[in-house]
Order: sequence, then structure tokens, then C-alpha cells
Amino acid sequence: MQSLAVTAVIVLLLAIVGGPVTFLLSRSNPRGRSLFILHRVGTTILGFLSSLMSFTLMAAHLSIIIRSLGAIGLLSSVVGLIRLYRKTSRR
Repeated sequence: MQSLAVTAVIVLLLAIVGGPVTFLLSRSNPRGRSLFILHRVGTTILGFLSSLMSFTLMAAHLSIIIRSLGAIGLLSSVVGLIRLYRKTSRR
């Protein structure tokens, strides 16, 4: 039972907190080339996992509050990923 609870907490944290963190990380601009690549890969993985978990929360038959938290997480992670890749394509 403890492993199920830990899995549920990880899914909720990725869905709810991962989206806004992806959005905030997309605003920063690292200076070094290696740090830039590490930042890009880490933010992309976090945004992708957050959007998947948020979509899972939205699609599940849960309460409307959990679905709305999933929608907020999905929206912020998608906006963060779009900002991350749009920002560097203008250079």
C-alpha cells in the first residue's frame, strides 16, 4: 500500500507542480553551451512528463478539482515548452 501512495504522490506532484516549474524554467537563459544543453534537455523532459501526468488526471474519472488542477498543469507545461523552443528559434 505504501508504494501505491508514493506513486500517487509522484503523479500529483508532476502534474500540479511540474507545469509551473517548466514555465518558470523556460524563462531563464543559461550562458554556457553545456549548461544550455543540460537546461534544454531537463526542461523538456520535465515538461513532457508533466503534460502526460496532467492529461492523465484530466482523463481520469476524478473530482472536478483534480481535473482542473490537471488542466492548469497541462496548460502551463505546454506553454512553457512552446516558450522554450520558440525563444531559441528566433536567434
